[in-house]
Amino acid sequence: MTTPIHYYIYYPVQVGLEIDLARTLYNLQADLQARTGIAGRFLRKADDPWTWMEIYENVTDAGTFDAALDEGVARHGLDRFIDAGGRRHTERFVACA
Repeated sequence: MTTPIHYYIYYPVQVGLEIDLARTLYNLQADLQARTGIAGRFLRKADDPWTWMEIYENVTDAGTFDAALDEGVARHGLDRFIDAGGRRHTERFVACA
């Protein structure tokens, strides 16, 4: 059995684009769920509302999910919301044995 991987992706966003970003993330995550079966969610940092995080849990086929995520990010133009000089940071975790 494959150990599920949990993705935590965070990045700084441009001020003033929150509504458009939220709409884009809803659409991206709906596409990802349709393609991979993985339902995502997103949050803002409590003490820094300009840092956002996407969470995707229980990924069992990382190669397929990574390809779908990369393609979805490009198709939905998510990079246009990232603050100048910023980038998406992806962290992957597994449960402790």
